[in-house]
Amino acid sequence: MRALICIVLSACFLTACTRLPVQSITLSDHIQAEGHRMHQLNMILVQQLFAAKKARVADFIKQEYTPHFIQQMTEDLSDDEPIKSALPQILSAAIPVISERQYAMQMALDSAKSMIVTQLNDDYARYSLANQEMKKLLTSAVKLNERKQQLLNQSKLFKQKGINYQQLSEALDRFVLSSGNIGGLVVNLKKDIQQIVN
Repeated sequence: MRALICIVLSACFLTACTRLPVQSITLSDHIQAEGHRMHQLNMILVQQLFAAKKARVADFIKQEYTPHFIQQMTEDLSDDEPIKSALPQILSAAIPVISERQYAMQMALDSAKSMIVTQLNDDYARYSLANQEMKKLLTSAVKLNERKQQLLNQSKLFKQKGINYQQLSEALDRFVLSSGNIGGLVVNLKKDIQQIVN
């Protein structure tokens, strides 16, 4: 969520600037690619973490839970009853309970992993959407800056050509104030403008 807020604030800040370089869009693409890479790393980390915890559950069942459970079951045997003869009954009673415990623990891990993966995917989707919107804003701002630069260049070109705005104003006034053949007036206006521009 913090990443989303940072991206939106960055976009607002960048669009408020008067000059945005075209490289801003490329930077946005790199940020998106880095976000995707980090998301993939997070997913791999979650997979590895939960695989390690499942292995730990298997070790716990084998090393701690099973011996303790069997010990509790054998305590109920009388001292004169041989364990060897009771062992098949003990195992047939113990194995389902042990398997159920292991299954329940692994299912709890799977459920937790699913919740985390869903949250990571949701966060990444929001991040990706915010980054796409930021790129659109940057693209729009860059296009606006390019258009402003074109207009500025045209304005400089007009100044370099030495447009006399006083002459331009007078030519326009002559056109507006004169009467008669409108076709001839338009031709004269065009000639006047061409002389002023050149």
